[in-house]
Amino acid sequence: MEYPPTDELLPHMPPNDPWENHEVAEGAQSYLTLYYSEDEISKYPVREVTRVNDNKSDPNLETMSYGLCSTCTRDIRSGLVKNGRPYLFFCTNFRGKRHLTGYYHIGWHSLGPPLLTNFSNGSIRDDYRLVADEVKFVYPPISFDEIAEEYGFTDIQSGFRKKLISSDEAELLLSILDQRDDRTGEYISEIERLEQINNRYHEYRYPTWERESGFNWETVQDYVGTENADDDDAVKRILENRGAEVIPKLGSISYEQVSDWHCLVCEYEFENNAPLKLCPNCNNGGGIIPETAI
Repeated sequence: MEYPPTDELLPHMPPNDPWENHEVAEGAQSYLTLYYSEDEISKYPVREVTRVNDNKSDPNLETMSYGLCSTCTRDIRSGLVKNGRPYLFFCTNFRGKRHLTGYYHIGWHSLGPPLLTNFSNGSIRDDYRLVADEVKFVYPPISFDEIAEEYGFTDIQSGFRKKLISSDEAELLLSILDQRDDRTGEYISEIERLEQINNRYHEYRYPTWERESGFNWETVQDYVGTENADDDDAVKRILENRGAEVIPKLGSISYEQVSDWHCLVCEYEFENNAPLKLCPNCNNGGGIIPETAI
């Protein structure tokens, strides 16, 4: 699955601004990463769209992006960019066991806006967004047991949330995935089905985001454009003034325990088990903080 010719792309879609070509370093390692998947109500191990108080948007197969609309695994995204890592392999717990489901080959990246939720040790850490130029997901997914027993990659069975692997190990996983048919389109169809379930019972496709639409390059333009959010003078002044008040409190907050959030721009309060990039009410980015920091 690859991008269509450039002249068929939307204006903000790679390789246009704000996206930069992702340069791969020779012999660079790649990442294995785990994501939350549907289990009980889905045939396919897609991301957990229906997760209560934390609807998942990554891996975002619809746009072939990672970290564009969510705040997940900032450290992995930053490490991929800064170290020229080529691949991101996706794994998940499915039917009670860990499996390999697919991969991204990273083609482009862009630096997102500063987010107060990325404040740590006296500064706001970089937040990179990734877009793949090659994607493949398979079904059925491949169990770690099979990879270890049949292909000799026993280290994949070590417990991890994220894991660096060598270029040789990455090539092995690619060869295993290449033996299977590409089922990415079926994953995307299943994601849409789960969104419709959310919409039927909660009136939103992503209830805790208060988001009515799914994800495609037309509907994510607010996220693509958030790196320019501080061009709005009024918003910029609010974030500068209010941010100065709350930043001293942010360093002492454990974000894993936060579910109540506050938008400094519009004073909206909402609940979600992970920070969001855009406020569900005013759609501004960068000003979301834990309610306890107010």
